[in-house]
Amino acid sequence: MADSAQVVPVEEPAATATATATAITTTSEPEAKSSDQMESQSDKPPVGTLVTIMNLFTIGVLPICTFFLSLTLLGYAVWLLYMRSYDCEDILGLPRIQTIASVGLLAVFVVSNVALFLRRKFPMPALVVMFVILLLMLFIGLAYAGVNEMQTRRFPATGTWFKFKVMDNVNWNNIKSCVYDKGACNELVYGSPKDKPYNRRKLPPIKNGCCMPPETCNMDALNTTFWYRRKDEGQPLKTEVLYGGTVGRLSDCQLWRNDWSVLCYDCRSCKLGFVRSVRRKWWQLGVFLIVISILLLISHLLIFLATFWERFKG
Repeated sequence: MADSAQVVPVEEPAATATATATAITTTSEPEAKSSDQMESQSDKPPVGTLVTIMNLFTIGVLPICTFFLSLTLLGYAVWLLYMRSYDCEDILGLPRIQTIASVGLLAVFVVSNVALFLRRKFPMPALVVMFVILLLMLFIGLAYAGVNEMQTRRFPATGTWFKFKVMDNVNWNNIKSCVYDKGACNELVYGSPKDKPYNRRKLPPIKNGCCMPPETCNMDALNTTFWYRRKDEGQPLKTEVLYGGTVGRLSDCQLWRNDWSVLCYDCRSCKLGFVRSVRRKWWQLGVFLIVISILLLISHLLIFLATFWERFKG
């Protein structure tokens, strides 16, 4: 009985190996999945970083840029206050207009920074106030720069206003006397250049227009203030002058005199030369107002949008 007993072999080690392999594969799959998820998440920036960058942009960069832009208003206002006025500008009241423009720039500077300070409490009112003020400043800048065609004679220091004031005979008589008393042509009278023909482009507009006859007169020069007519005199320039209550028409060529006290002070070219001399400062102001108003409009609009985005995220 004992000899006939059979021993059945046990295959436990094979089953154990199979179970172990299965366990290894099942545990390795989650690890592989988790590593893939980590790689995909590492490719995307975290949301917290974007919020931090946006908050930094809203709180720091935009307000600082807007403040520095508003500082240009302060600098230009101070420059206008202390800038030397051109001779005879006071006859047209331009120093007073220059002071008003400086005060206006200072007011815009203050309002812009108050809007920055109150942007979190009152974002919409601050934006509306700044848009109204900056659009008005843009309109004034277009008028000063000569871009806006809707210039009225009552709007001071624009091109239309200057021509209307200067072409008035009463105003021009006062301006002409002032220009003569300031000695606008004295340098040409006592220190005439020797090279002929005279280079008019190097002369200021008022000396070119008041101290010499227009080039279209085709006159030859003995010196800068003594000219004589050619036989082939060109077509005269027409201008209006007042004679005892009636308006007559004489050309600038006929108005020219070799007398030092007359020269071409009554010519239209002299009036336009005076306008070009005093107009340049106001043209520069117009260009400045156009540029700074557009930049501040964009800056305050971005601050408004960033403030509401911050509130929405909060």
